[in-house]
Amino acid sequence: MSQSHLIFKNLETGYHPDRPVLSNVNFSIASGEYCAVIGSNGSGKSTLLKLVAGLLTPLKGSVQHSFRALAYLPQNGSFNRTFPISVADVLKMSRYVKTSEACDATALQNALNTVKLAVSLDCPIQNLSGGQFQRVLFARLLLQNPDLLLLDEPFNGIDEETIQDLAEVLSHLHKKGKTILLAIHDWHFVNTFVPTILDVKNNGITLRRNENLDASQHV
Repeated sequence: MSQSHLIFKNLETGYHPDRPVLSNVNFSIASGEYCAVIGSNGSGKSTLLKLVAGLLTPLKGSVQHSFRALAYLPQNGSFNRTFPISVADVLKMSRYVKTSEACDATALQNALNTVKLAVSLDCPIQNLSGGQFQRVLFARLLLQNPDLLLLDEPFNGIDEETIQDLAEVLSHLHKKGKTILLAIHDWHFVNTFVPTILDVKNNGITLRRNENLDASQHV
């Protein structure tokens, strides 16, 4: 393994062998990078994240990484918020991924405080707004303590205050050396916070630095 911790070699992937979504993908991402995954609907952004998360297998080639732990946050529509569980129940799901630390009430509350969510741990998730629930999911990510975060359009349909607060969380994690891949359409967010861009188009991926990053606004 080279110094880069996420390596794509001659990768081809998709949901049907005759119709690959991504082909001839060759690039690497160094540990500690914060990357915006950019592309039109259907270009392969979600496919890329699922591949790295291990939810898809390559049709050809390989994807390799040396991260100790990763966390994957799919798009909002993947969650059934009518399910009768509490905020604490959602947060405690992190223990199934990371079992070395107990998810006691203090740890759960600290995670909620970090994402600036003032609700009780026993609050049913069906009582939360979309922005509040997304804060809960980010708090669960914190409890997992992953080295690699894979986030698929985490700000869709979320209020601006929540976006700004969660942007601060991501920037803090980046400063701590975490690697982040963030699929997103919002160029203003990208040009304010994200230093590296993965352009997904024409069945391929191009890695480049974000020359439009406004360093003065970077959290």
